Amino acid sequence: MNESEDILQFYPFSSLIDPSFWHIVSEKKLSVYRLNETAIDIFGMYRNDEAKNLPPLAAFSYDSLNEYYYMLTLSKTHFFLLSAPSSESGSYPMFGKLIIYNTLEAFRNANKKELLQSFGEKLWQRMNDAKECTNITELLSQFLLIAFADLKKYHYHYWFAFPVFQYPQSSVLQSIAALKNVWTKEQLSEFQTKISQTPESKKAYFLTFVNDETNEVSIHPFEDYKLLEKKCGQVFFSFADPCPNPKYPGWPLRNFLTLIVLKYKLEICSILSFRLQRNDCSESLLFEVKLVYKEESKCPPCIGWEKNEKQKLGAKFVDLSSTFDPKRLAESAVDLNLKLMRWRLVPSLDLQKISETKCLLLGAGTLGCNVARCLLAWGVKNITFVDNGKVSFSNPVRQSLYEFNDCLERGKPKAEAAADGLKRIYPSANAKSVVLTIPMPGHPVSSTMINEVENDVLTLEQLIESHDCVFLLMDTRESRWLPTVICQSKRKLVINAALGFDTYLVQRHGIQASKAFQSSAKDDRLGCYFCNDVVAPGDSTKNRTLDQECTVTRPGVSYLAAGLAAELMVSVIQHPLGANAPANYTTDDDDPFAESCLGIVPHQIRGFLSQFNQLMPVSKAFDCCTACSSQVVEAYETKGFDFLLQVFKDTDHLETYTSK
Repeated sequence: MNESEDILQFYPFSSLIDPSFWHIVSEKKLSVYRLNETAIDIFGMYRNDEAKNLPPLAAFSYDSLNEYYYMLTLSKTHFFLLSAPSSESGSYPMFGKLIIYNTLEAFRNANKKELLQSFGEKLWQRMNDAKECTNITELLSQFLLIAFADLKKYHYHYWFAFPVFQYPQSSVLQSIAALKNVWTKEQLSEFQTKISQTPESKKAYFLTFVNDETNEVSIHPFEDYKLLEKKCGQVFFSFADPCPNPKYPGWPLRNFLTLIVLKYKLEICSILSFRLQRNDCSESLLFEVKLVYKEESKCPPCIGWEKNEKQKLGAKFVDLSSTFDPKRLAESAVDLNLKLMRWRLVPSLDLQKISETKCLLLGAGTLGCNVARCLLAWGVKNITFVDNGKVSFSNPVRQSLYEFNDCLERGKPKAEAAADGLKRIYPSANAKSVVLTIPMPGHPVSSTMINEVENDVLTLEQLIESHDCVFLLMDTRESRWLPTVICQSKRKLVINAALGFDTYLVQRHGIQASKAFQSSAKDDRLGCYFCNDVVAPGDSTKNRTLDQECTVTRPGVSYLAAGLAAELMVSVIQHPLGANAPANYTTDDDDPFAESCLGIVPHQIRGFLSQFNQLMPVSKAFDCCTACSSQVVEAYETKGFDFLLQVFKDTDHLETYTSK
């Protein structure tokens, strides 16, 4: 080697293991692997767009032991199941073996050198087999993981090896240079375009060809080298480089150079270290490498055991006893999808505001159960159910929080069963229940029941006061009147959902301005559920046949309405103006308050399943509304329960306040 030549150095991988990986290891060790210590197929991934201050990372997660994902990855049909679907996702698969020892002594006493050499000999044999080059990613991106799992203490001992050969001897002939300092802007742009059009399974290792006459850049598979060699231009052996360091290429290049020598017996080759920084490839590296080729009758020494935290060759250890509580695992898993939204799709999404929102669900039937499930998926943890019914045998198939056992012994109270069902799904949910009958207009109160009804009203007032958003999900129209009035008085966000046989309505109520602004500000608030009524709500339960007593609706309607109700609430609280967000049904680029970070914030959503159609009308508050008008709210605030008692007795009493 000449003095002007520098030995080529490589930046090794560092393993990055998500705690969920050890969770699935524990599950499978108990139920599948048991005492079996044979090697298990496993896969991980690395990226070539890591931040500059990070080492090359080999990442492993819950899906690394998923046999279905492994086969998809191996078959190269769609290995990007673990990453973003973008063609420039920057993720590449790694294939390996996992050996789980049954005792800590067996793990410690395993002959690591012999184990890795045995692994390397199989890899060496495959590299010398010309047929193996058809799946170069699976051939070169290999790893070995040995581990011991103490399932009583949730302690894990493990050691990764990323096997490479001490062959060939390689040195840098030219200084390593950034692509932007060598190629023209046109070439960079062309390379970026061509690489984005390259199938994902061909982007880990490939050839880049630069035509000397036209300066055109093209991408080719590794097997095309002999064809390109005859053309007028320069061939770059290219690989997705997980190393962001500007001075050194990453670990995958070592096996790539070995394969280049074995297959093409080159002494000098040009390397393109393909890197992405914010989807920009200009930081990729170019350099020439001198290779010392010699015939090897047997497998050369294989190295690659990872260093531990002390930068010494040795196993790593992780104690997950504090994080492996099932409830904590569920919490982290529930938040995963929401946090991923913020990565690329909705960076300004305020997850804390959603999780802290206290939701009151009036009605624990079909709508109540489904709304609660949707809220839970959004990270809402504080949910209170209010209902006075009991679970019947017809409920569990339509109402998703109930089971058959809830129907036994004359039925469990719906509010309690719903809260219990929510906690079974997600133990960390702060689900509460209140068995309560909501007083209604047109439903007279006998003298013996006055005190009980007054207590019910007081309980409802306290519930609404202590929550941020109230969902009206009851069966009858008149049962929504009192909560509407109280919410207007307390200026609470109301989301209303109602079902027909094949129709649904999802609506948010407008909130009146505070008293300080009522006299000077024009009332432009949105209408409530009752604003389009021409008469006051009355008793709708009299003289009803069985099909009228039950909510007869197409099964899918409630899921549509419940999902939209939850989504509407989230969109409202993400809007800069919150509950005062203006209603719209189209985007307006000139209006900063036209939409939230999640899109538009409609007033009403009316769906018609028979036509698979949906409308989003907007209506302003009616100044003579029997529920939200200022005169009704003022009567409630000044006269209190006496006013309500009159309305319960005779709905015509409302018209004395609302008639002009």
